Amino acid sequence: MSSAVIQFSLLSSELGLIHAYGAEAEKFLQGQFSNDLRSLTSAGQGQWSSYSTAKGRMIANFYVQRAGDHIWLSLSSSLVELVAERLRKFRMMAKLDIENAEPDYGIMAIYGAGAGDLLTKALGCATPELENGGVAQDDWVLTRLPWANLEIFQLIAPREKLAELTHLLTQSGGHEAPVAQWRLAAIQAGVAYISQDTTEKVIPQELNLEVLGGINFKKGCYPGQEIVARSHYLGKLKNQMYGVSAHQPLQAGDEIFAESMGEQSIGLVINAAESASGHYAALAVLRAANTGEALKVGACNGADLVLQKLPYTLPLDMPKEA
Repeated sequence: MSSAVIQFSLLSSELGLIHAYGAEAEKFLQGQFSNDLRSLTSAGQGQWSSYSTAKGRMIANFYVQRAGDHIWLSLSSSLVELVAERLRKFRMMAKLDIENAEPDYGIMAIYGAGAGDLLTKALGCATPELENGGVAQDDWVLTRLPWANLEIFQLIAPREKLAELTHLLTQSGGHEAPVAQWRLAAIQAGVAYISQDTTEKVIPQELNLEVLGGINFKKGCYPGQEIVARSHYLGKLKNQMYGVSAHQPLQAGDEIFAESMGEQSIGLVINAAESASGHYAALAVLRAANTGEALKVGACNGADLVLQKLPYTLPLDMPKEA
């Protein structure tokens, strides 16, 4: 994607929304997620986070945007009902509501160099300059996402507001792009979303959430916290997420094989997109010890898979804490 082109994509076919609100929304969700909601002190601020089983396996990961007692989770549309129902199950007597925000609300991504300036004109208010910074007005929330090498904003708003903004952005020189373009941009930025095909398959660090700022190791207890902490403090992490490419279509859940491991899978595809005619890009969680070998997808004699560099330091390459 040319950095000179400002694009916007409506994400409702890809991402869904959970809206949690009420006097005890923060208190309840603080005990469920991997990140620290209490750090979101300004309207519109956001953070990566995740929701896991007691064994540390991610049910879903999501980007959180907050406006007071209203907390929005954007996650794979295939997992919205599952996650919302599970959260309600453990809500007990906590004073909050947990809703699927569809079909009243939707999500728009606006991206490319100068996207913030274009949004300022369209919305009539200053846009956040810092990553994870945001602004909230009336019934919409805008946050600047922390994606490497890309100026990108995420707007949650009523459907009619998004329709109006689509018109304003187009008039101002923005270009509407299919959701597949946004998915490719996410893959190139090293940003993945767990879906129905990959739920409960990996732990948060294996999706590089530690690097992306989606885990707080000092916040206290939440489901799977002991497993996540052990992988961090005891150096037990063996898998991490890589960029990969192939000359055949890739799909979430596809297994990956290494020459020395025979028919034993060493990883799986998390998200994938066509990058050019006959070329496909993906993010995959792989066993780090085998990434120097010939990799195959789908079967041990399947199509060749090539590693691609991500635009940030991988978890196993990060400096260790003293």
